[in-house]
Amino acid sequence: DTWILTQNIDGFHRSAGNQNVIEIHGTLEKVNCMSCSYTDSSDAISTDELPPKCPKCSGILRHEVVLFGEQLPSAEVNKLHQVFNEGFDMVFSIGTTSVFPYIAQPVMIAKRLGVPTVEINPGDTEVSHLADYRFRSGAAETLRALWS
Repeated sequence: DTWILTQNIDGFHRSAGNQNVIEIHGTLEKVNCMSCSYTDSSDAISTDELPPKCPKCSGILRHEVVLFGEQLPSAEVNKLHQVFNEGFDMVFSIGTTSVFPYIAQPVMIAKRLGVPTVEINPGDTEVSHLADYRFRSGAAETLRALWS
């Protein structure tokens, strides 16, 4: 299996057909009520009323994303730990500064276990010194070249 750990909230990984995605910062594709257990797709939000109201309790709806200072979604953290426990053959770090520990952790664990690591990033990051293979270039061009 190939797993993607992403900080992006745009849902593009799933839209591209990827099944195994850990959206560690949530997604704009879902909304939750801040007062009750109501949840739905973002399409359910009416832009006629701001802030959008919950159809169940009239509470405020918000996108299912992590804002600064909030906890990461437990379901996504659990998925990440499950992937760690199952092990991996290679870790790619693509287009992230790896500032957050939970983003740097896969590279750090891989390095400790002797699993090959690849970094694709035009600049230096928190895990650059750990990468076995470094591509100092943009993600799109490098991934296209690797695929070819």
